[in-house]
Amino acid sequence: MDVLAQRKTEGEIAGTIHVDGRQLPLAFQRSAGYCEQLDVHEPLASVREALIFSAMLRQSRDVPEKEKIAYVETIIDLLEMRDIEHALVGTTGNGLSVEQRKRLTIGVELVAKPSILLFLDEPTSGLDSQSAFSIVKFLRKLADVGQAVLVTIHQPSASLFYEFDTLLLLAAGGKTVYNGPIGHQAATVKDYFAAAGCPCPAGGNPAEHMISVVSGELSSKGDWHEIWLRSEESQRVIEELERIEADALSKPVAYDDMEGEFAASLWQQCLIVNKRNSLSLFRDTEYVTNKAALHIFAALFNGFTFWMIGDSASDLQLKVFSVFSFVFV
Repeated sequence: MDVLAQRKTEGEIAGTIHVDGRQLPLAFQRSAGYCEQLDVHEPLASVREALIFSAMLRQSRDVPEKEKIAYVETIIDLLEMRDIEHALVGTTGNGLSVEQRKRLTIGVELVAKPSILLFLDEPTSGLDSQSAFSIVKFLRKLADVGQAVLVTIHQPSASLFYEFDTLLLLAAGGKTVYNGPIGHQAATVKDYFAAAGCPCPAGGNPAEHMISVVSGELSSKGDWHEIWLRSEESQRVIEELERIEADALSKPVAYDDMEGEFAASLWQQCLIVNKRNSLSLFRDTEYVTNKAALHIFAALFNGFTFWMIGDSASDLQLKVFSVFSFVFV
């Protein structure tokens, strides 16, 4: 997923990545949202401020500020976070709950208006079953209104698994074991593995069954990658991909490939980031208190060093020491 989202900066990467059959545009990273597994946010910013910060920096510079703010309001309602919009994000265990932080992570990407894809790296990790189901149902809503959503998920429950449309199942080394529709109640996937000689037990979780096939006790029953390559389903997927690509190439570009790499100008970036940083420092009471105490102490210390000072050699040393300490503090 890091490679597809153009976030991989180390190692050697080969091959080609196309969007709608075309080379990736310069603005691809702006056209795709990426929700990382760890929810990294400014702890001293409110939920609303975090969303506005992302919208201002990442939406096109041609969009008026009022329109960006209005879109943030829409996303807050969509995330069902209206009651906590002015709450500070805080840190894990001292601020928003794990589920609320996940929702905010998704919201920060949504306010950027990703036109191509929304990538999510294990959005259910660290969540209880109810919270995980809530997040996946929210992603289901996004998919239903036309947003393309790509999710990596490990060992999902059956109820979570049934919410997805399509599955790409990979074995060690990134080898494809299955790529295609899941079907109602995972019927399509179950039929594929049943035809290959590994039927899913009645009432069992199909996701756990597939993990057992790929890397568990059933993995020794054959080379599942080769089985996939020889299957009719594999040929159908290749034909479908070729049809989709040909169809996309025959139509105008569905995204703006003429925009620059960054949405906001350098001046806007500096202004917005400095504003947020200043606000965070102002809200950091411990930092402000320490700074105030340090400067008051330094002023008194240096002031009394010069108090009733003479012109002797030892007095000159005191003057030099005072200037030295003042400059360094």
